[in-house]
Amino acid sequence: MRSRRQAHRRSRVPLIVTIIIAVVVIAIGSFLLLRGSIGGWFSSANKPGGSATEAPAYTLPIAEKDGIKRTSAVVGEQLATYDGKSWQPSFWAGMNLGATTPGHYPGELSPTKEDYLRWFPEMKAMNIRVLRIYTILPPYFYEALQEFNATQKEPLYLMQGVWSPEEELIGEDGKGRDAYTPEITAAFKQEIQDAVGAIHGKVTIADKQGHAHGTFTADVSPYVLGWVVGTEWYPFAVDVTDKAHPNQPPYKGKYFSAASDATAFESWVASMLDVAAEADMKYGWQHPMSFTNWVTTDPLSHPNEPLEQEDLVSVDPMNIQPVKDSWTAGYFSSYHIYPYYPDLLRQQPEYKTFKKADGTSSAYAGYLNAMRKHHKGIPLIVAEYGMPSSRGMAHYGPNGRNQGMHTEQEQGTLDAGLLKDIYDEGLDGALLFEWQDEWFKFTWNTIDMEPADRRAMWRNRLTNEEHFGVIAVEPDASVDDMIHLDGKTEDWAKRPDVATTDYPDMTMQMSHDAANLYVKLEKKNGNWDLDKDQLYVGFQTTGDGSVTADKAPAITFPGPIGFLLSIGEASDKGGHIYINSAYDQHTYLYGYSRKEIPYDAKYADGTKGYFLPWKLALNRQLYLPQTKVTMPFEELEVGKLHYGINDPNSPDFNNLSDFYVKDNVIEMAIPWMLLGFMDPSSHMAWENPYKAKGIAPQTVDAVKASPVVVTKSSSATAQAPQFGSYTWQSWNEPVTHERKKKSYDILQKAFAEYAEPAKKND
Repeated sequence: MRSRRQAHRRSRVPLIVTIIIAVVVIAIGSFLLLRGSIGGWFSSANKPGGSATEAPAYTLPIAEKDGIKRTSAVVGEQLATYDGKSWQPSFWAGMNLGATTPGHYPGELSPTKEDYLRWFPEMKAMNIRVLRIYTILPPYFYEALQEFNATQKEPLYLMQGVWSPEEELIGEDGKGRDAYTPEITAAFKQEIQDAVGAIHGKVTIADKQGHAHGTFTADVSPYVLGWVVGTEWYPFAVDVTDKAHPNQPPYKGKYFSAASDATAFESWVASMLDVAAEADMKYGWQHPMSFTNWVTTDPLSHPNEPLEQEDLVSVDPMNIQPVKDSWTAGYFSSYHIYPYYPDLLRQQPEYKTFKKADGTSSAYAGYLNAMRKHHKGIPLIVAEYGMPSSRGMAHYGPNGRNQGMHTEQEQGTLDAGLLKDIYDEGLDGALLFEWQDEWFKFTWNTIDMEPADRRAMWRNRLTNEEHFGVIAVEPDASVDDMIHLDGKTEDWAKRPDVATTDYPDMTMQMSHDAANLYVKLEKKNGNWDLDKDQLYVGFQTTGDGSVTADKAPAITFPGPIGFLLSIGEASDKGGHIYINSAYDQHTYLYGYSRKEIPYDAKYADGTKGYFLPWKLALNRQLYLPQTKVTMPFEELEVGKLHYGINDPNSPDFNNLSDFYVKDNVIEMAIPWMLLGFMDPSSHMAWENPYKAKGIAPQTVDAVKASPVVVTKSSSATAQAPQFGSYTWQSWNEPVTHERKKKSYDILQKAFAEYAEPAKKND
């Protein structure tokens, strides 16, 4: 096991002391050579449009031999850094960083230099030691990293990724394409060479849509811990490549080669690593090399995996080796490993029964243990892992590690547990996914209901992929500008976009942001008593629906409703949002269309007043071939409402909160998709799918709501009052702010255990 040390303090040296130290260092002959070789490392980089400014500067010692410079290398089964005297192996706890902000897509590379200079100190304060990026970022990213690290005794290291031609490998028909296709190989080689030039500050990249461009002058090569080349390999592309070249001779390069039994695809990957190594050597440097991999193309066999493509092919890092005499920086393996997908991670028997050293069960640790055994002799890094703090969910996982429906506190605890599993099973690093929430993300069970060209404009609380960050990116300019479910009304009073409807027994107000429609109901006489009161709110969006609802017997609404909110169904303040059966995407897709769940033909008539629980699919019915068990269709009632306070400044904060009751006030934050919206920024909801023959968009002018309160003990009929109507302005640039999630502090403490080099013990 590795020893654990507490994080050391980061020292900040006064300017005059730093200058004296710099003068002494420069006077030493060996460091004169160092300064000349990395041009300008001792001063801060030029800011775009500005001049260089001097700053206190720290430098890293460089190991140089035979004209080759290294600050990082593989030592045994670990990545190590050079301290000026020897190589210090370490477990590396780090973070993945996305390339976008709300309102933008990754190819727009929207974060600014100021964003990076704000984030880097926050990362260091969190005890993050290495930052992984997936592709070449604009020149100012590297300038910011250089400037920041010049102020740090212990730098923020970089794992530089190289984006492979992913769409080309998938192919327009989704059947996969041969990696040896000349244009695919040529494009990947150029991307690799550009990435190497970028980290050395020695390249100008032409303007190309979706790619970083400009002149790169900041040399961050001393801070590069390693390369992670490529993206998650599409299994059908691997299969097509291997079948197209059954007799492919193993690649033999100057720096990397493939083993004698390597597949054609593995030989292709080896050749791409060789391109990266040769490009690195052009500048006299070597950095440890790896390629991106994931569970889908891992080298292990999983006979109980129900989906063929998830265990179809292997891309085995052990079939690729560096040429030892020429590549001394070494080679390591990098995998994206989450605990909830593919299904083999919760269905393979040996993982389900695996016991950790402390006697606890962990299917995730079981998989890691098997992977560590297979990759004997080289470092094994989990380059992605993590849990989302989302209101929605996409998959169940073992040990409660589900793909969504977690509070921020749960997110931190679960992430810390995954980190511990990775460390305890002898792996060599863990890079959490991810730093900040990204609104453009999508997932399989909500993608049909979100137009691709508008996803980045709003925050879909039901899409788990948007909520992996430890930094929440939320609507409105600040936390104080948001509406909070807390029973207080001051936040409503200062908003300019509130619609008020007055009723004899209550006042209703509605407002919105890029994540929710907000509704406040304020009783005029007395307080809410949910043991006695039953509240219903009928919502009209498209104009379709029914004036009655089986879930609200004896109530007639003033017009057709498509959604019904119900609060007070249980003494624990339970609540639900139900959906008109003819508007229900879940029943339409998986019942009527795909015949995967029970279906009744009466659901197609929206005027009859049948209302169904609002559900998301989590898994199709699957057959497990090894254990010969059929797993049933899995679904989640995502329309079940959560009671709580959503003010981050409250000790009772719960990010899953949908409604809160205090005295005579009920406040609700309803995720836009629960009201049928595909894109609230353009007023787009989906049509009745039976009429549209699928999930199709239509424009909605307003949301209308009719609230009615009945006494639970009464069976009398009731007429709901007239609709209150709410309209809002469309938007193309959301206003947002950042906030450290409650997971931040939890992970800050967890990362502190790995904040110094931790050597392996024999």
